Amino acid sequence: MSEFKRDIAIEVRRQLLKPEFDSRNRSRDFWVLAADATDFGKFVNEHPAYEDGVAAVHTTMALADAAARAGVGDRVHVLEGYTQTLTAVLSLSTAGVYWLGHGNAGTKPTITVNSAEWGIALAGNNIVFDNFHFAAPGTDAAKAMVRIDDDITGVTIKNLTGVGSNEANNFVNCIVIGSRAHNHKLENIRLTTSKKLAVTNFLNFEGTVSISTIGGFYAVGSVATAGISDATSAVVYNADWNDLRIAVGGSAKPAVTIDATGGDASNGMLTNSHLSGTHTTLANNGQFVGDWRLSQVYLNEATGNLSQGALIPAADTD
Repeated sequence: MSEFKRDIAIEVRRQLLKPEFDSRNRSRDFWVLAADATDFGKFVNEHPAYEDGVAAVHTTMALADAAARAGVGDRVHVLEGYTQTLTAVLSLSTAGVYWLGHGNAGTKPTITVNSAEWGIALAGNNIVFDNFHFAAPGTDAAKAMVRIDDDITGVTIKNLTGVGSNEANNFVNCIVIGSRAHNHKLENIRLTTSKKLAVTNFLNFEGTVSISTIGGFYAVGSVATAGISDATSAVVYNADWNDLRIAVGGSAKPAVTIDATGGDASNGMLTNSHLSGTHTTLANNGQFVGDWRLSQVYLNEATGNLSQGALIPAADTD
């Protein structure tokens, strides 16, 4: 065989053995920024389309979600100062995408829900939704800032901030966990409300879930039901919750009530937490029915600074 033919044979073999081109197997980065941004054109030139013609830069989160591919680790970067007003549910349904908001405090991507619906529905398995801010809703009784849909597993929500109400409008719930949304994680969640209007709950479990992990959930404001609650017949199995700091206002409102009214008892661990409600007894401000193991959990049932939290178990007499 001539040297030329040998080289051709080697190249053919290499092409046959290599995997489908990178654009299918490698993770890709997508960018979201407003079309009227002063540097939009320059940014597009710096991040041109991929080899298969898919644009890397988009003007909305929905377009970026459509461009991303499931299960290969694609990342969507939503840049500082980005804002979006939602008049319908924004469903992020591509599995395995990491949604990363850039910026801090007032420069984080800000979402305003202006409909009596969910804001963002996380509708794909193994999504990470990181570093976004939700303004107070533009429509009264908006259902939630963000919801993990039924039967969607492995979702993480982290570094989320939000305002549950203003002087005119409120969310029903801030964050909602759907039925069978197993193996979810909430990390560094910070929520508040105005003094005038309450949310129903800061966090609500709509149905039974297993493997619920919370690491840092901070909420201060008025509620109509509780800071964290579960719906009738919902059960939270195998929970690992740490560092809950919840102070709720309203008449006789508990900070947390996981009451397993459907029959089977919830179970899990809660550690290093401060739960301040306005219910009549210490115990009622942190209700964990079932096989819960609590360590370094303080409860308070008094408004203002009349008393400090009591480490439970404690005599339920003050």
